[in-house]
Amino acid sequence: MKRTSLIFAAGLMLMAAFTLSSCQKDEVVDPVVSLANEDADVDTYYDDVMTEVDEITLAGDSKDSQLMYATLGGQGTRTRKTSWDGNCRIDSLTYENFVNANSRYERVKNGLIVIRTCGQYNGAEFERTVTFKNFTINGNLIEGTKQIRKTAEHEYQITLTDGKITFTDGTTYTRNVERTRTWVEGYDTPFNIWDDVYTLEGVATGVNRRGYTYTHQITSALMFKLSCRWLVQGVIELTVGDKQATIDYGNGECDNIAYVTANGKTYEVKLRGGK
Repeated sequence: MKRTSLIFAAGLMLMAAFTLSSCQKDEVVDPVVSLANEDADVDTYYDDVMTEVDEITLAGDSKDSQLMYATLGGQGTRTRKTSWDGNCRIDSLTYENFVNANSRYERVKNGLIVIRTCGQYNGAEFERTVTFKNFTINGNLIEGTKQIRKTAEHEYQITLTDGKITFTDGTTYTRNVERTRTWVEGYDTPFNIWDDVYTLEGVATGVNRRGYTYTHQITSALMFKLSCRWLVQGVIELTVGDKQATIDYGNGECDNIAYVTANGKTYEVKLRGGK
């Protein structure tokens, strides 16, 4: 069975934070590019959470379990307790200084995630709700309610309400999301995850760490290929206060290059995994 992270990922991911290199070495990078950096970082946190959720919910059984990852290069514990409410499964995940050796992010997790799943993701009906209780990543508090609901064949509606990250320095970043994820390739080869391709459309809004309201609008559908670590296509328009920038991920090539345009200037951006 395929991991639902291949379909939903985090419903909220941009895949990468930014390391910036301007097109001209002596050119001063526009401050709005740094704001785009922060915006992408927030998505990687929620993406990381959803990868954890998908890994557990496809564990293959509903028995309580404790997973120790020290022998795999990780550390700490992740304990799962499962119960049922009618036909809906409830998984409670407790983290104690847990680093997932399978994740692309080397992050320490603590606290509780509660997952309620009704139906099968590849069935006629599917809905999942994810909530957090004193859950932190690297000491940063993660809050909000994430819902994923199947709306058509290979299409899922993703929402995040009351999303908020409180960072260790006391600053906060709020996030509300309405997006549609479509599985466009690979659904007919259930035992081969690496040919999966899906797109993401929609909008996110909130207030960033500097107190500015922002809108994060996907203006050309983002495309993810599971054979590639980075986004391969799509355009985001980011509005922060009275500033705007567009982030262009290219036209399908698997590389770590994107382009940010702000105030009439374009900067080359190298993508990396968030820390």
